[in-house]
Amino acid sequence: MRSPALAFGWEFRKRHAWPVIAMAVFLLCLAVFRLVRYVPGEPITVLPPDGRAAVVIAPLSWAFFYYLAVFSFGLSGNLGARQSIYPARMLSLPVKTAALVGWPMLYGTMTVAALVFATAVLARWPWKIDVPLVGPPLFAAAFLAWTQALMWMPYGLPAARPIVTVLWLAVFDAAVLLAAHYKVSEPVMLAILAPQIPLAYLVARYAVARARRGDVPDWRPRFMRTAAVAAPPPLSPAGIASPARAQFWFEWRRQGRTLPTLVGIVLPFELALFWIARDAPGLLLELLLLALITPPLLAAFTASTVSKANPDARDAYAMSPFIATRPLSSADLIAAKLTMAIWSTLATWLLLVVAVPLALIWSGTWPMVEQRASRLVAIVGMSRTVVFALLVLAGLMAATWKQLVQSMYIGLTGREWISKLTAIVALAFIIFIGPVVQWVVDHNSARALLWSSLPAIFAVLVACKMLASALVAARLARSELLSDRTLVTGAAAWVAVVFTLYGVLAWLVSGPLIPRFVLVLLAILAVPLARVSAAPLALAWNRHR
Repeated sequence: MRSPALAFGWEFRKRHAWPVIAMAVFLLCLAVFRLVRYVPGEPITVLPPDGRAAVVIAPLSWAFFYYLAVFSFGLSGNLGARQSIYPARMLSLPVKTAALVGWPMLYGTMTVAALVFATAVLARWPWKIDVPLVGPPLFAAAFLAWTQALMWMPYGLPAARPIVTVLWLAVFDAAVLLAAHYKVSEPVMLAILAPQIPLAYLVARYAVARARRGDVPDWRPRFMRTAAVAAPPPLSPAGIASPARAQFWFEWRRQGRTLPTLVGIVLPFELALFWIARDAPGLLLELLLLALITPPLLAAFTASTVSKANPDARDAYAMSPFIATRPLSSADLIAAKLTMAIWSTLATWLLLVVAVPLALIWSGTWPMVEQRASRLVAIVGMSRTVVFALLVLAGLMAATWKQLVQSMYIGLTGREWISKLTAIVALAFIIFIGPVVQWVVDHNSARALLWSSLPAIFAVLVACKMLASALVAARLARSELLSDRTLVTGAAAWVAVVFTLYGVLAWLVSGPLIPRFVLVLLAILAVPLARVSAAPLALAWNRHR
């Protein structure tokens, strides 16, 4: 590359341009499908806008959070480490520190500002929602700039980075929300937001300059005993009793804390909106739903690193010699990743279980939630309400874990073309399914046909899943990656979970509206099997190529 601008542009464009392209194609197809309806023999008519079309703005919001992690290098760095998470391979480039800081910040702020600006334009047309065109993009750019500056800063204590970042961004977000609440004029808002980007740039330049010098402060002697800091005890056999436990510790240190940290950064801003919804029960319900689905959605971003064999290297798909030569089988390496994903999920949801009720109580919105719960109790009874709430919580936790692990069979193959082809197919499906869903929503006959066809659709999906699972099990047995006893035990555990879930669903839905066999099919589809089972095969294929 002849210049740092081209190098950084190529770096981000090669790996992370697909969300922007996907959103642009998706919105274009949906807009054309929604606004223009062609009837043979009649002229083309333009459909009036409606409120339902505004839901297409949601993917742009999640794309913003994705790029928040991408341009701050949060997907590839150790967020709990004391040193800067700015990639070490970039710190050694023969360019000035200003270039190392300026180009990622420029590309990042331009990308998120363009995303938010596109959201504002789409909200104004064709959905006729009055949204400012300048303030929100500038806020998004400043938000990303401060995230980059604080994430690249070296810290003197482990895990200080996410705490400092969350606190500072929460203060920044609260100031903007208060200004919007008191209807501060747009020129004043711009005067507040505009200086934030150059200030964040100066802080980021200072942070990266310290990182290039290897200057990492150490504040631990102020909080710990000097002897413990100077000579930390070595790892004993009692601490890590086996290679499997050591591999789990390695996976947790490298990737396990990423999802709780990302949720910890995003969640305060979502919970702060509860104060705005104190007089709007419908808005509060939407915000509460948004907070609850945040872990599964962010887990899909985190899975991009969990599913790769070597996420810290330039060739993230190739397996490093350190992992390939570990005294562990491929099944043990996968087990360490699965266990890490379980603990990461538990840590994430522990954060939500504690933070969401506290936010509801402090914001004064708890009575509204309690009133809705009382209505549900009056309709279905206390026992069904409690079981339903626990089932929803367990389902969201399972969905979070599933998002972390279900793509491992793709990323661990070590073949970049397989990962890219899978991403292209997934994006094509998203682009195709959006207009189809909108068409089904707009036509009563289509909804009726879909409802009557659901059992057949579920049956076909179950047949495909069981066939794929049988092929994977046969391949695992032939390759001796898993013993016959392990395969039988895993199959028995999967069947037990499926029947337990079916029993709960059958008890909750005790009526003729949904046949029992449909509940069985739903339980089979909900419990992961084929893709998770294929992960050892993918890793072995990568490990021994």
